[in-house]
Amino acid sequence: MRGIVFDIDDTLYCRQDMLVQAAESVIGVKVRDWREFISIFYEKSDINMAALESGEISTRDINGWRYNETFRILGLPFKPEDGCLSADAYLELQSHMFLSDDMKKALDRFASDPEFKLAILTAGESKHQWHKVDMLGLDKWFDRANILVTGDTGFSKPDIRLCRIIEDNLDLKPGELWMIGDNYDKDITGALDSGWHSIWINRRNLPKPERLPDYEVLTDKELTDLLLTDFYKN
Repeated sequence: MRGIVFDIDDTLYCRQDMLVQAAESVIGVKVRDWREFISIFYEKSDINMAALESGEISTRDINGWRYNETFRILGLPFKPEDGCLSADAYLELQSHMFLSDDMKKALDRFASDPEFKLAILTAGESKHQWHKVDMLGLDKWFDRANILVTGDTGFSKPDIRLCRIIEDNLDLKPGELWMIGDNYDKDITGALDSGWHSIWINRRNLPKPERLPDYEVLTDKELTDLLLTDFYKN
């Protein structure tokens, strides 16, 4: 028996294009290097995460701040209100988010196989993350009791207590669990510290860390190819 635990953002679906597109639509300027934009935006995402998860600050406000900080660092023209306007534009784009056909195929296979148990471990404000669960129709593959949003727990990734909750929910031992996520420091470090296996989606092609995951992929296609072939067979 194996348990597969997915992050949501930039794992089950990719949000990077939407983040950049939202910014461009507000400031009216083309982002020259989307990878640099995303890298800065994600670095800022770790700041104030605890306040976001506890509900002290809204997702709109924190995303607005992240956008403005990214604009400032890159020297892009912006007005103070553009950050929150970009956050609003991003939220509108998110209303059209979807899982790829290959990801659906992988989830169909795992959900129908009694040798696997599926779960989600996602960071963020409770209401915002549960809205994504509903928007993406994840109930088709994941029991809601096995979906853990950090905003509901009082813990932040990579706190191993989150992994222990998942273990109890799935009734599985650490060595039987796999974490799939895009954030090495949050997703993969937590898994390694908990004795789990891991698959890292290294979208930004970051340097290899000291502690390696079991698998590293760079794109959505590489992830679903892995899930549908070697990983499933092993």
